[in-house]
Amino acid sequence: MLQQTLVYHHPTIAEISMSAFRENICKLKKHAPQASMLAVIKTNAYGHGVVPMGVAAVASGAERLGVTTVEEGVLLREHGLLVPIHILSSIIPEQAAVSVAYDLTISISSIAIAKRLSDEAINQAKIATVHLKVDTGLHRFGVEPNQIISFCETTYHLPGLKWEGIYTHFSSADEGDWKQTEKEFSLFQKTVIQLEQSGYHFPFQHAGGSTITLERKDMHLDMVRPGVALFGYTPAIRQEKKLSLKPVMTLKSRLLQLREIPPGTPVGYSGSYVSSSVEKIGVVPIGHGDGYKRALSNKGEMLVRGKRAKIIGTISLDQTLINVTNIYGVEEGDQVVLLGEQGREKIGAREIAKWADSNIDEVLASLTERIPRKYTEN
Repeated sequence: MLQQTLVYHHPTIAEISMSAFRENICKLKKHAPQASMLAVIKTNAYGHGVVPMGVAAVASGAERLGVTTVEEGVLLREHGLLVPIHILSSIIPEQAAVSVAYDLTISISSIAIAKRLSDEAINQAKIATVHLKVDTGLHRFGVEPNQIISFCETTYHLPGLKWEGIYTHFSSADEGDWKQTEKEFSLFQKTVIQLEQSGYHFPFQHAGGSTITLERKDMHLDMVRPGVALFGYTPAIRQEKKLSLKPVMTLKSRLLQLREIPPGTPVGYSGSYVSSSVEKIGVVPIGHGDGYKRALSNKGEMLVRGKRAKIIGTISLDQTLINVTNIYGVEEGDQVVLLGEQGREKIGAREIAKWADSNIDEVLASLTERIPRKYTEN
């Protein structure tokens, strides 16, 4: 009880709307009615909390979950989730034993990993479910199509392995480069046909994340893998009219202290901001130690009393300074909204990403666990 009290009295908190999350999943499932859904909740569910979002995703109809670390997969299993949990990144050999023990579905693009999983499956008297990753253009993980028959000759019949699926991940879909994406999709389809003709069968085929889920029903195949869209944001602004999604996170804090400074006063480390007149500045208890990016220094904004307040000076590890000179009636203790709505104003993750020359994924997923999460039904 004391820990919960401390959490909810923390001046900076991320409120997570479970109702918005469930609504987003329902909308995405309706948008892809013929495909199963693998809800991608990697990187601590893009900063929202992997366990509560995993539980909510399954309760809302997601048939599978996807993460990128074995640790997150194990954590989900230990909290009672029984659906297939995909590890979408490559594992290292030392993780094979725990991957088999916890029935995690592993991405395969390495002969060494396939063999190690086979050995562990035999040792544990279990079957390891795996999906073959095909590299069609991203050149990160995956087997090159011109090497895939040879790869399967070596790995497909290893004992203890169940080759449930085959998949790829596109390099340029979010950017709307459909010529490149269609080229990669065609290569994937040709590779699957080639494998089928050679006697290598993969019941589950999947290729698309949030962008493909939203924009290309012809590429949904057997399963879609939405990630950031689950949390209320489309990867690209052009997609916002495709489906009305609700941001799940609101990031709030408080004004710890106010002070007036005279003209010509340097503010913060290195004095990167200098006041031009008598100004009122406020201290907000969040910094780059919380994942609030230093790149927002002298660029970003926050909301106070329904008005925008500019970030001034260099963001430090634990605090950020804002200019509240023109905000009438401002007081110490006032609520500050960094991400979300206040009055008639709104700051979204896309706007923050633009200020920081980044993307929505980084804005959300960078927020550290030092910021308490409060799960609400609002």
